[in-house]
Amino acid sequence: MTMPSRPRVVFVIFFLTAVLIFTIHIRTASSRVFNRFCRAEAQQKILRQELRSWQLRFESLISPRHLLEHTSVPMESELSKKKKSQ
Repeated sequence: MTMPSRPRVVFVIFFLTAVLIFTIHIRTASSRVFNRFCRAEAQQKILRQELRSWQLRFESLISPRHLLEHTSVPMESELSKKKKSQ
């Protein structure tokens, strides 16, 4: 069995070092992307909850019961006025 030449050993060491550095770079990049994704997903949930609260508030403002409470003339008095005028 012969010993590998010195340049070949140096090449293998540099190659393995480069592969390890590349692997570390890929792992940190993927964790950064994952953290961005989680942050964006949490922000979307917050915005969805806020939208639902605004939607419920809007629906309560346009509900018939709410509109009847805030009309200036009640419905029964309008009917009685119409009957009297006829």
